[in-house]
Amino acid sequence: KILKSRIGWLSAFFLGLILAAVVVERFEELLTHEVELSYFVPLLIGHGGNTGSQSVATVIRAIALKQIKPENTREVIQVLFKEAVSGFIMGGFLGMLVFVLSLVWEGISPLIGLVVAISLPLVSVWANVLGAGLPLFAVKLGFNPAVTSAPLMTTIVDSSGLVIYFLVAQRLMPETLGDVAVKIAEEVGDGSAT
Repeated sequence: KILKSRIGWLSAFFLGLILAAVVVERFEELLTHEVELSYFVPLLIGHGGNTGSQSVATVIRAIALKQIKPENTREVIQVLFKEAVSGFIMGGFLGMLVFVLSLVWEGISPLIGLVVAISLPLVSVWANVLGAGLPLFAVKLGFNPAVTSAPLMTTIVDSSGLVIYFLVAQRLMPETLGDVAVKIAEEVGDGSAT
């Protein structure tokens, strides 16, 4: 019975996690050129999963104690807003710690520290909103939020958190992309890149 109730969801979540590998492959050139970015992939994924799981647990407890009614739109919006703000503050604090560390430790460049400092609050907001919203949505659809919410949130945050991280890196590191374009052009035999 336990296996039956969980195997379908876990299989779906496993396929979702394959998407994280696809995301990393999509940004392979960026990672190859800026290897330091890979140092923080476990931090981003782990932090997103941890903070989102805390939101899931908090909201499920509030639902069980009848402190939140999933059918009350106003309450749902308040919960999502509070979780987004707390995620931003927590992620911003941890991101600033990484940035300060990058300024005093030669092992991390300040630019990578800045990428992490910007990415962490964004991933935290996203993870917290998902972590709060999925249990409420699950209850509305008649699913058990304890079985579905945390794994689904983690699956989504793993892939989308990496996308956020790599897009921030691309935005802040245009010279890296230029270097990558030159390298690709040279490999093709063109010898020039625009």
